[in-house]
Amino acid sequence: MILVLSDLHMGLPGAPTPASIEPLLAGAEELILNGDAAEEASPRFAARAAAMVAELRDRCGRRGVRMVRIEGNHDPGTGELHAWRAEGAVLVTHGHAFHPAIAPWVPHAGFLASAFRAHHDSRADAPEPERSLLSARAASLAERGIEEARAPFAELAAMALRPWMFPQVIGWWRMFPELSARFLERAADARRDAGHPDPVVVVSGHSHKGGAWQVRGRLVVNTGSFTFPGRPHAATIGSDAVTLAPLVRRAGEWGQDAASARTWRIADVARATAARSTPAS
Repeated sequence: MILVLSDLHMGLPGAPTPASIEPLLAGAEELILNGDAAEEASPRFAARAAAMVAELRDRCGRRGVRMVRIEGNHDPGTGELHAWRAEGAVLVTHGHAFHPAIAPWVPHAGFLASAFRAHHDSRADAPEPERSLLSARAASLAERGIEEARAPFAELAAMALRPWMFPQVIGWWRMFPELSARFLERAADARRDAGHPDPVVVVSGHSHKGGAWQVRGRLVVNTGSFTFPGRPHAATIGSDAVTLAPLVRRAGEWGQDAASARTWRIADVARATAARSTPAS
């Protein structure tokens, strides 16, 4: 079983600790940290973040769990761009490459979009999804000179000073399933041309809004965030199914809310042909 978690933002005050996450590893063969695992790109939080990642890797090693790290916009260049699982049917990637502006609600979104597009134009040789993911990395690295990572309450205070950001974030949440599906469709086109099987599921994070949606015969899964404002979820990937479960914290440890978990058979996903972005049951 493959466990996918995203947006732990380790190193920030209030972020989960490796010890609190370890119970989730029970029964897992692989842990995929799907972007923004730790604030290693932040001068303020980098040392603590790196130490927590190292501790989590040690805990995985003692349990015989392989830890794979996929980079996000808060930790660019620290891991893989993406991962294919379930024999290519499932794409795991952070989600910051779904929109050129990375985070369309931030004041410097135009700068990020320009950096993304400039890099994207220069990499016509690269297939999707690598081309967009490399462009998102370039934009995220450029952002480091503009904005520093903030603790959750500081982030909320900064947003309160710019109240127009709240409807922008809500609009982003509404767009995210469609943007996710389009990204997977572009990747599917490139994979098909190379003779690979058609992917039907994308597992991401980034938006901090957990959930699952059916879009044009593809399943969009988002694991939410451990920090403001989202509720964390865990995705598990088997050979023939994907499960999404909300996480709950009891006695300082995170565990899956099995009663609220939802499972989709991969073979059944492509048979659903919802034209619009609809919540997946």
